[in-house]
Amino acid sequence: MTAYTVYLILAVFCFIGELFTMDFSLTCFGLGLLAAAFGAWINLGANSQVTLFVCVSILAFISVRPFAKKLLYKHTKHVKTNVDALIGRTVTVLTAPGEDHIGRVQTDGDNWRAHFAAAAEPGQKVLVEKMEGNTLFVAPISNQEEAK
Repeated sequence: MTAYTVYLILAVFCFIGELFTMDFSLTCFGLGLLAAAFGAWINLGANSQVTLFVCVSILAFISVRPFAKKLLYKHTKHVKTNVDALIGRTVTVLTAPGEDHIGRVQTDGDNWRAHFAAAAEPGQKVLVEKMEGNTLFVAPISNQEEAK
């Protein structure tokens, strides 16, 4: 098997791998491997092939990758997930807080331990301010926030 065939096979694996990462890093390496394959095809030495690979990969990281990411992700909104999605949400009190300010709240069918900033009654809506570990820190909803 010739050197340029190996480079081409590796480049194809990089391009296929890029489909799973969508970060354009493997694409940059794939472009470098294509350049090295071209160098091997025109019978350049091993040092020249490595130099082509490194130079084209770095050039792709500097030029192609930022352009491609900006083009691909320009219409994408930042979607909050996990903990970030809970902060700022309105949740329902399940169990009123005791003397230790600890009670239970529910959101989307999930039951959470909560630290209350003020007294609350079951069924009341409260606002999630932050989360530490598995405890939500909640506060009463002001009239302005209810109007939103």
